[in-house]
Amino acid sequence: MNKEWNRRDFIVKPILWAGAARVLAGTNLLAESPDPTKGALLERTLGRTGLTLPIVSMGVMNADVPGILRRSYELGIRHFDTAAVYQNGRNEEMVGSVIKEMGIRDKVVISTKQGTRASAQRSPDAKKRFIDGVEASLSRLQMDHVDILYHHGVDSADHAKAEAPIEALQTLKKEGKTRFIGISTHDTVEVLKAVVPLGVFDVALVTLNYTMAHDAEKLATIEKAAKSGIGIVAMKTQAGGTVRPDSKLPKESPVESQTALLKWVLNHDFIATAIPGFSTYEHLEQDFSVVRNLAYTEAEKNFLANKAFLAQAEFCQQCGQCREDCPKRVDIPALMRSHMYAVQYRNVSMAQHLLARTDAGRGLDACRSCNSCQAQCRNTVQIARKIAQLKELQLA
Repeated sequence: MNKEWNRRDFIVKPILWAGAARVLAGTNLLAESPDPTKGALLERTLGRTGLTLPIVSMGVMNADVPGILRRSYELGIRHFDTAAVYQNGRNEEMVGSVIKEMGIRDKVVISTKQGTRASAQRSPDAKKRFIDGVEASLSRLQMDHVDILYHHGVDSADHAKAEAPIEALQTLKKEGKTRFIGISTHDTVEVLKAVVPLGVFDVALVTLNYTMAHDAEKLATIEKAAKSGIGIVAMKTQAGGTVRPDSKLPKESPVESQTALLKWVLNHDFIATAIPGFSTYEHLEQDFSVVRNLAYTEAEKNFLANKAFLAQAEFCQQCGQCREDCPKRVDIPALMRSHMYAVQYRNVSMAQHLLARTDAGRGLDACRSCNSCQAQCRNTVQIARKIAQLKELQLA
């Protein structure tokens, strides 16, 4: 594992590790396992993989404290999701080290991801570069195989059907480097409509949260994919993060807002499991609290009934219609995701990675010479404000 800590690591991590017992003492996390009389963990089958998983899994992307993974396993989480690009590979290193140290490789489902640029699919060495990237992931994970290997960040039907990554995935599956192959996408409708007829992918990792409750086409498309045998894993379930302190919403606690959002996703039974990206013990406890009972509390019902949240969340639906307004045809959905990573997740490296993947002339570089943004969101996102913030952050 990379031993070069930054200043924040040097100050914060020793405090976290040395004070772990004291921190946990302030929660109920050091208690015995949950009382079984409260109900068994709700589990679902991940499509044709046949894997049975608790409905709450762990998206490890933003986590950098190994103890959170350990505690997740102790509570009952059995699926851990990472990727080659998360924390520049350090995320995979952490996952691999914890799983090896605990000796639980045969008891957990591990997924990782390898991304490609849509514009680079026709390169003669595209398949080899994909396979080489996966081999590097396995080395960081200290594993000879993963359970699910995704083609990461697919953003169009053509990208989904590209031959090089599909051939690479099939080769790796044949060689035993992965048990199942998957696709991850933020452009859910177009991509799923393309991949279902292919019959290639075992799993799909898709964006779904309460801001999409109005999108009947998206919900129907995901359900159809599930019925075809594709196991569906939900991401971005919390719509970008917790309710802000300046919220105009009723004073429900962040716990109730977050559990309500997660329950809404999981109350769609075509979702096999969700991977909320908690990075603190507190958020782990909040998210895992729904795993035995998906009935809404009164406070959760009140939160979901207040439509002010939908506007305040400003969650980009990745519909892409805003591109039509831009004379330079900038990839605005990619910029909005970069903003979410940098500002809401405080994951600057992930934002930088996404911006770097955007084709020249269609990313933030094209916006720097523009003083007046003409793009208008068909939903609630303030596009110009977020692009201005990205410029100020000087991420690219």
